[in-house]
Amino acid sequence: MDSGPLTFPALLAGAVARWRTALTVALGTIALTLALALIIPPSYRATASFVTTDGEAGLRSGGLSDLAASTGMSGLASQLGLGGLRDPSESPLFYEQLLVSRELLTRLLSSSFPDPRTDAPADSATLLAILRIRAADPARALENAIKQLRRKMRVTVDLKTNFVVLTVDARWSQLSADVANRAVALVSAFNKEQRVSRARARRDFLETRVAAALSELRATEDSQRLFYQRNRSWEGSPGLMVEERRVRRQVETANSLYLSLRQQYETARIDEVNNTPVITVVDQAVPPRRREWPRIGLMLVAAAVLGSALGVLAAAGRELADHWARSNPEQAALLRAAFARVTRDIARALPGRDRRDRVRAA
Repeated sequence: MDSGPLTFPALLAGAVARWRTALTVALGTIALTLALALIIPPSYRATASFVTTDGEAGLRSGGLSDLAASTGMSGLASQLGLGGLRDPSESPLFYEQLLVSRELLTRLLSSSFPDPRTDAPADSATLLAILRIRAADPARALENAIKQLRRKMRVTVDLKTNFVVLTVDARWSQLSADVANRAVALVSAFNKEQRVSRARARRDFLETRVAAALSELRATEDSQRLFYQRNRSWEGSPGLMVEERRVRRQVETANSLYLSLRQQYETARIDEVNNTPVITVVDQAVPPRRREWPRIGLMLVAAAVLGSALGVLAAAGRELADHWARSNPEQAALLRAAFARVTRDIARALPGRDRRDRVRAA
């Protein structure tokens, strides 16, 4: 018989009457969440920060370099000729890309750390071995490790203050701090290597240019000496006076070029042996005392809210199903028969069903 349309008060009353269903679903959700919180491996987050150092060009240019580096002004700065005032390798954005680059992550994965999987403090292993990346091909294992490490690392930069913050997530507290500090150390080492390499190449180039400029200077000086030897009374001849100014100008130009190249050559030699850090470490990473995830309290609160909502929906769903069954008894009977038949077929297909039947018959 048709029980009439289901009103909202009737649906609400039916859901309240099935409070046991709602409570069961809510408690089941909370229990499942608690089990997951206990099973999921913990994750600790360590943070390290450093400040990049502006080069000499940035110090000389002052506010113009800041204008060229500011967001949204790079196009205008390029048109005004300000794009080259700051070395791109000194920008915080460069360090953001460097920290997640394949070269630096490969060095980080090859670095040795105290093995947190053992109780012996003297045991060490590479980060690649600690992460337990399983792959038959070593190259594939390294690629997977790099992808996993990129997911566990986060870099944030502040363009106004040149402040770079690195956070690293790891299963062990001490390992997260060690990896963060090692990554910052690798950045500093990489900068020194690149700076020394550039300074060495610049020194080699300037060395040849200084030698060529010195030869040119000596040639012009010999020409000037020869001019004075041949023309001791050049002051009384207008033609010789013009020639003397030309020779003297060549000597001054060659001398200025030589002094400039010589100064740059000495600067390159100093830069080649300069071991001043390019970055300044503000905060070294320390082992966190509290794990970042999972947070059991937060997960239980979320599970309680979600479980309550699911419980109410389950109770309301049962009330809707019962109302439909009362309104359509014949269709409900067919549906129950179909479910019963499927259940019997599944039970018969289970392994060991025939053995249990023979035991019961005996």
